[in-house]
Amino acid sequence: MAYVGLANPYVAKLKSTSTSGAVTTPVYEAGFLCGKAVSLNITPNYNEASLYADNILDEYVKDFKDGTITLGVDRLPSTAVTTMFGHTVGEDGEIKFNTNDSANYVGVGFYVDELIDGVKKYTAMVLYKCKFTESADDYSTKGDSIEFKTPSLEGKIAALDDGQWKSTKSFDTIAEAQAWITAQFPTA
Repeated sequence: MAYVGLANPYVAKLKSTSTSGAVTTPVYEAGFLCGKAVSLNITPNYNEASLYADNILDEYVKDFKDGTITLGVDRLPSTAVTTMFGHTVGEDGEIKFNTNDSANYVGVGFYVDELIDGVKKYTAMVLYKCKFTESADDYSTKGDSIEFKTPSLEGKIAALDDGQWKSTKSFDTIAEAQAWITAQFPTA
């Protein structure tokens, strides 16, 4: 398999979770496309422990702890500013940043183009609970050549109460992948 594309970063605010037995069901507010995807990096982090006995490694445990996500997009829509970071957008489009603004947990979905034995598939992925921080503002003047500067958001990935943190599923069409992603973010 080879990933050859990335598209449609979908974000929805995590509103609440409910647990029934061993299953946690997240509930989200209406989601939105968070610009167009430029890049994405997901790095899971693990807790590890080793037990040595009789001079050899006797037991080894490695469990998911959390993760980091870096999402690069072509632009950051005003909906993202309020949903992800808690800032206020006025009716005239002015964005106000306040020291008391607080980032929210969100779910993130996207799909990647994948080649499997020469056949193109669309693998949809969903991260159920992420909290992003704003990127540094980075601007430069035009010189001899033009350089694009795009937003890059960094965040922390957390697991739901039942331990789920990510789901993936492969589809034959983009429409199927997009429908599955939006279905993973039920609203109430």
